[in-house]
Amino acid sequence: MNPQEDWNQLFVNPQHYTSTQALPDPATLKIYDTTLRDGEQMPGVALSPKQKYLIAQEVSRLGCHVVDLCFPTVSPSEHELLRLVCEGRRKGEIRKDLEILVMCRANPRDVDSTIDIVTRAGMSLDEVTFLLFTSGSGLHVKYKLGPMLLKREGLEAADVGDLPLSFFHAANRKMIDEVTRYAVDRGVTRIEFGVEDASRTPLDLLIDVARAAIDAGARRYVFADTTGSLTPEATRYYCSGLTAAFPGIERATHFHDDFGLATINTITGILSGFNVFTTTINGLGERAGNAPLHCVVAALKYLYGLEIPGFHYERLQVAKQLVENLTGIPVQAKEPVIGRNVYSHESGIHTHGVGIFRCMYEPIPYEEVGGNTRFVYGKHSGSASLLTLLRERQQEIGCPVDSEFAREVLEAIKELRNAVGAELEPSSFIRQYYENLDRLGLSEEEVVALAQTVARRYTRV
Repeated sequence: MNPQEDWNQLFVNPQHYTSTQALPDPATLKIYDTTLRDGEQMPGVALSPKQKYLIAQEVSRLGCHVVDLCFPTVSPSEHELLRLVCEGRRKGEIRKDLEILVMCRANPRDVDSTIDIVTRAGMSLDEVTFLLFTSGSGLHVKYKLGPMLLKREGLEAADVGDLPLSFFHAANRKMIDEVTRYAVDRGVTRIEFGVEDASRTPLDLLIDVARAAIDAGARRYVFADTTGSLTPEATRYYCSGLTAAFPGIERATHFHDDFGLATINTITGILSGFNVFTTTINGLGERAGNAPLHCVVAALKYLYGLEIPGFHYERLQVAKQLVENLTGIPVQAKEPVIGRNVYSHESGIHTHGVGIFRCMYEPIPYEEVGGNTRFVYGKHSGSASLLTLLRERQQEIGCPVDSEFAREVLEAIKELRNAVGAELEPSSFIRQYYENLDRLGLSEEEVVALAQTVARRYTRV
């Protein structure tokens, strides 16, 4: 059925409220995927180089612009991943225009080691972006980096508590200036700079340390909400301030989802001048995860009218299933955009409505994001959708189908559903889920038992 009226006469399009804002050209936006590095930091997730390569291929197929590949100095397995990606680019399995990014700490030793690993993998330095990072907040700079910064300044670590925050900020600024210049001198041509816990750092201090890195050669700044503590108001304050301070370089957001605000904060960052945004497939990541790719791109497209050229929205379900299968971390059935149940209907009111126009109850066309629609029959089912189904399958059923017949079938459905519900033990499904989740990592007791085994071998040597 097609309506006689224009769609905009039948309901208020959400873009009616957002189109009046100063929206960026979607062609200028870049999706920065960090599933392979930050996403893997989710407790219990451990991916082999070959598994990571499969995800890197999917990131490429989706149409993302940047892939945060790894932290090479942390694990030898990351060296193999770099080699696989280098080989995959030559074979055409990874897009040549997909920016490859690696992470390293802000010290010359890490820079040297990362350069060595990258070149041994077969990549030239101008093919790879180096993310150099430090910390920003006084909490991090004084009490996490403090002993190292004191050592750099030739002081004793015992002096940490006696010195003011200004000392540690100045030492941190000096360190990032020196290491950025060192990386440039070593031939690194693409440098991104990031500050951990930036969202809890005073803006003037954040700008000061970022300016040191940018003046030394960094060409992109990534603003990290490490604890997921930003509100949209705070995001606007920081991102607008950073945009005004650094209009000539790329600016990227990196937001966590501890309060469920990573999606709206990412969009707020975009509306405040940031053209690059970090996400993960399925929202994977430490604690509550990172900004979910599917939520951000769908909200931009359907609520703001910002459809990113070259991005394959229809592959979101493929990407979801791949990452679920490789990590063992399932997406909730009610997860926006990609959840199994978000295009399913049982309620009679809803099934009747979507049978007329799907947009009555579905704000996202399921086929555009690779989803599947289905009707589920049970306690809340109505007779309208059931009658349609029975008439479509009348030949298989073997008798005439009318409204009275449909009502009898509906009563039988509800009786069966109540009987099945009485026999099911949902708590056992939940228990099994958490048991499987626990098996993805090692508990403290398991680590102690493993250490005892190692100790027995150790004492025999």
